[in-house]
Amino acid sequence: MILCESKHMAARSTHSPGHVFAPTTWIGTMSLAWVVGMDTLGYWESLNAYATAWTSRLGEGMRDLPAWMILLATIFLAYLLPFLMLSTSHGWRRLILWISMTLLTAAWLPVLALAGWKFSPAMPIITLVWSGICAFIYAQRHPLPCEMPAVSSSVIEPSSAAEI
Repeated sequence: MILCESKHMAARSTHSPGHVFAPTTWIGTMSLAWVVGMDTLGYWESLNAYATAWTSRLGEGMRDLPAWMILLATIFLAYLLPFLMLSTSHGWRRLILWISMTLLTAAWLPVLALAGWKFSPAMPIITLVWSGICAFIYAQRHPLPCEMPAVSSSVIEPSSAAEI
């Protein structure tokens, strides 16, 4: 089953070949613009408060992780996940990669809490979810270079073998 395909849409094989770098740039930039814009509007504050509420039991000495560090991690993840997903063949591998990166990023919360840092996880996690969705759909709609059969230059065709 191909994601987002219906009988009114063209088959996957009729689409132009997919690329890795341009879609990675567009997907990462779109994810960053959306997540940073929503953060500027204060949309993630309630989600961050809910996610970090349990850290109040660890004491009052929790330091907030600087916003620039969270933004730097978000930028890194926004471009890394689509690049890895579009460089990997097979949908199940992309899905495992996407889920693994999202869960590993969510696992930062208790690790940093034990170190005395209060981490606001909404921006990086939502960025991973959104860029993963976009990369997964793009990969389903375009044949990627890692999925195309390799053309070997050492193969001698029968017509040219007779000429030798």
